[in-house]
Amino acid sequence: MIDVHAHVFFDELLGQAGKYGPRIEDTADGCRLVTGAMTWPLAGPSALAVLPGERVEALDAAGIDLQIATITPLWLFHHAPAEIAEPFARRANELLAGWCEQTAGRVRPLAQLPTQDPQAAADELRYCVEQLGMLGGYIGSDAREHLDGPDLGPVYAACEELDVPLFVHSAMPGVDGPPGDPRLERWIGQAVLGYPLEDTIAVSAFLLGDVLDRHPALDVCFSHGGGAIPLLWGRIRAFAGTGRSPVDAETLTRHLRRLWFDQHLHFEAGLRLLEEVADPAHLVFGSNFGGWDAQRHDGVPDDRLTANARVLLRL
Repeated sequence: MIDVHAHVFFDELLGQAGKYGPRIEDTADGCRLVTGAMTWPLAGPSALAVLPGERVEALDAAGIDLQIATITPLWLFHHAPAEIAEPFARRANELLAGWCEQTAGRVRPLAQLPTQDPQAAADELRYCVEQLGMLGGYIGSDAREHLDGPDLGPVYAACEELDVPLFVHSAMPGVDGPPGDPRLERWIGQAVLGYPLEDTIAVSAFLLGDVLDRHPALDVCFSHGGGAIPLLWGRIRAFAGTGRSPVDAETLTRHLRRLWFDQHLHFEAGLRLLEEVADPAHLVFGSNFGGWDAQRHDGVPDDRLTANARVLLRL
């Protein structure tokens, strides 16, 4: 089984993002990870890092043959100044590459891209693929206000040139940019509800914009099954049938069939809907391994999802 959605923290990155931290605080309410204005509860001060050998043992127990890892999305820093984000991404990528090298090929990395300067992000992707052996790029849903705009063209073009995919993960507001909806602060709602909301908005940019037409060889994979897109597909198609939509229904459907989605949904009915709406050949298994919402497969290898992942990752 191939797992395309897992994250890794490194203690070496604590304090490396200027005023944004990150740092660990031991408070009266327990241990917390603090990144900018965002706080996240931890089981203890050593809850972040995991040794490569420990991850491999966990993969054996979970029946996962290959896992694709990225730095936590809490540390993407798309809103921080470039002088903070670019060296942080380089350090993170080199740490991740070195960590993966100690897993005997069981974990392969994607490159964190500092999109403040799209050309610098493209150069970072090129360095990580050609020099560090990474399998693709990784950005957050907040890399730009609108992901279909021309600003990120150098990043998308570099993915095409290098023939690698791009993984888009939903962003946590308040890390280094504006705060999110305060109604989502309860019950870690920025992660429970906010992440799939961000996924939904990110996917909509690729559905209704022309970025896929400008970059015909670009493969983009989204986290959490694309959020609410499968449930809202009928409504979006209805909009595409009006004069207000920038694309017609046929183009909208073609765009959707170009996109890739992990199956990190925790819901069988949701999976069936995703398979009905999206291209089944563009669905892959994703677990958020080690996270609060980590998802296990049923122990039976899914050859179809594994074959799909091999296509996406050019394996």
